[in-house]
Amino acid sequence: MAQTLLRCKVVLAGDATVGKTALATMFQSKGTTFPKNYKLTAGVDLIVAPVLIPKTTTTVELMLFDSGGQDIFRDSIAPCWGNLGMVALVYDTTNKESFDNCAMWLEMLKKHRLLKDRPIQGVLIGNKGDLQERCVVPSEMAEEWAQSHGLQFFEVSAMPPGRDVDVPFAYLASKWHKAYESKVEQVKSAAGAS
Repeated sequence: MAQTLLRCKVVLAGDATVGKTALATMFQSKGTTFPKNYKLTAGVDLIVAPVLIPKTTTTVELMLFDSGGQDIFRDSIAPCWGNLGMVALVYDTTNKESFDNCAMWLEMLKKHRLLKDRPIQGVLIGNKGDLQERCVVPSEMAEEWAQSHGLQFFEVSAMPPGRDVDVPFAYLASKWHKAYESKVEQVKSAAGAS
């Protein structure tokens, strides 16, 4: 059976210091690399990570566009969001403002994407789940917000050894694969009908 390679552009968006870079790096390295020192993401960094879809010969290559969260970079990073496939909104579970700002990030993504007629698909990720005693954003609240915006909610910890870091990305890859399979079936049906 032939191998299939699909590529999906995923925009990671959220406030500064919520752990977007740590999350993407831990996912790409399968939990072996954690950025020990905070490094400001100036603009957008690209991190590529393949995800093998279980029980298939398909790999979805997630191109993670790790967007800087500081106000100063917002105008310069928005053009990089134009042709997004999926979105991963990230907030810090110990910082309520970072959660509240997810609405602003989502609106910015909607404003700057190319295909405005399609709903944005993706995930809401609560990072720093290892700091349970400092958590100020209840999981139930985040899950409700995510569902109301058509997103799937996940709570993770990028801190080594990492907790569930791969789960939201596996979900995104699976969703992209299902959308591809659906399009293939539509084309086959249309070809058979003509």
